[in-house]
Amino acid sequence: MAKQPQRPQPAAKKSSPAPAPARRTEQKDTIFNTSGNDVLIFGRQNFIYMGIGLLLVLAGLIAMAGGAMPDPNKWEPERIYSPVRITLAPMLMVAGFVVVIFGIFKKSSAAESSTGPELQA
Repeated sequence: MAKQPQRPQPAAKKSSPAPAPARRTEQKDTIFNTSGNDVLIFGRQNFIYMGIGLLLVLAGLIAMAGGAMPDPNKWEPERIYSPVRITLAPMLMVAGFVVVIFGIFKKSSAAESSTGPELQA
């Protein structure tokens, strides 16, 4: 095998310490800190609506649960096909989902005050 020519080695430089990184003074805008204002996306009323909706969904799930037969040898259709499980529980769950969606899409009072005419250009 032929020997490959050697590349010239760079001269050794005196190493000086690297400068310290510059510290950022400006803050990035996030959903929790928008240009100095502590404004969340959802206001207190939105969280109340979403909590009520979640409670309605849980109430529907609890109303739908159950149905165990006391005697495994005897079939009781009125336990499984009761109006509470067939009609009321799904209506509670759908109402809960509607209330949660309303709570998400409702414009919060904090967001309305931060987008007032004084901030619009």
